[in-house]
Amino acid sequence: MIDYYEVKSQPITRLMVWNAYKKVRANRGSSGVDDMSWDYLDRNAKYELYKLRNRMSSGSYFPKSVKEVSIKKNDGGERKLGIPTLLDRIGQEVVKTHLEKIAEPLFHASSFGYRPKRSCHQAVSQSCNNCFGHDFVIDLVIKGFFDNIDHELMLKAVRYFSKEKWVSLYITRWLKAGIVQEEGTYIDRITGTPQGGVISPLLANMFLHICFEVDGY
Repeated sequence: MIDYYEVKSQPITRLMVWNAYKKVRANRGSSGVDDMSWDYLDRNAKYELYKLRNRMSSGSYFPKSVKEVSIKKNDGGERKLGIPTLLDRIGQEVVKTHLEKIAEPLFHASSFGYRPKRSCHQAVSQSCNNCFGHDFVIDLVIKGFFDNIDHELMLKAVRYFSKEKWVSLYITRWLKAGIVQEEGTYIDRITGTPQGGVISPLLANMFLHICFEVDGY
């Protein structure tokens, strides 16, 4: 039996990586800049996951750049996604699963976006309950939110939820990972957390929790 708390220099176990692999694999997302396919990874999972776990548990893991992909929006515009490699998404899932256990109990009851076991129908029902007794509704959109999150403020929010240095270490590296644009040009990421990253929605919710729910922060 593999103990969840079996550790090296960083508290990342084989079971954590294996469970992350299964979760990411279920979504069957596209390849990143290294063009690694799911067919290859499934055939070589033992070797690739062993390598990923060793690097993450020793602190020597560095993510590759994300691949920029454009998708059409309903209003006719485009949204830029940043697609990490398959192995980087698995690494993100390891940290995301760990952080969710800490952050989820603290999030507001009316928060529904990108949260596990919460649906759009539940969000509508909660909105109806919130509106009883009021004759107004506030419709607010944060334009370019994922693209423009300040990295230092984001990491400050991460440290509010978790003081563990390995968590901040890897989130910092994912935030700073560069972008390979669709025409092949590499650019540094200065702000934002890429849409398409496994951990990005959780980071966004953590950031918003600090902004709207924590007094005096």
